[in-house]
Amino acid sequence: MKTQYTDVVAEYLREVDLRLAGLPVLQRRELLADLAAHIETERAERHLQGEAELIEVLERLGSPEVVARAAYEQAGPLPPIAAPPLPPLPPLPPMVARPRDRAPWVLPVIGAGLVALLVMLVLCAGFFAFARGSQSPAPEIATPDATFGTVTPPEATAAPTAPTPSITG
Repeated sequence: MKTQYTDVVAEYLREVDLRLAGLPVLQRRELLADLAAHIETERAERHLQGEAELIEVLERLGSPEVVARAAYEQAGPLPPIAAPPLPPLPPLPPMVARPRDRAPWVLPVIGAGLVALLVMLVLCAGFFAFARGSQSPAPEIATPDATFGTVTPPEATAAPTAPTPSITG
């Protein structure tokens, strides 16, 4: 009998507790303790023997929803849980580093990098100019002659000259 009693009553009180989540903790604990005491008093005074009789007592108290609604009505308006949200802050202007805000080593490092790049470009340009100037002319390729097996050097093969128009009158 005791196990049935605790199961039914514990389930009822748990349901009420879930519906009272919006009340302050102390007020919720006090209400649940009062309900448990009232149920125990009824059980002792009426000598309840079965689960059906116990459920009848709980039904007379009202469903967990009804008990919770009555508790909220009795509590009155609750204080706000949190303050209303603050308006958003205006956006900050973009931060532009002023010359005096920079680290003192930034400009010398950038300058040295630019000078090194310029020196590399000049060296590369000089190397390519030297390489082209010292390059020997391209070797001339011998062309095959009309006869089989003989090759004439390029100086010997002259392109035929086109006839020049003459004006006779």
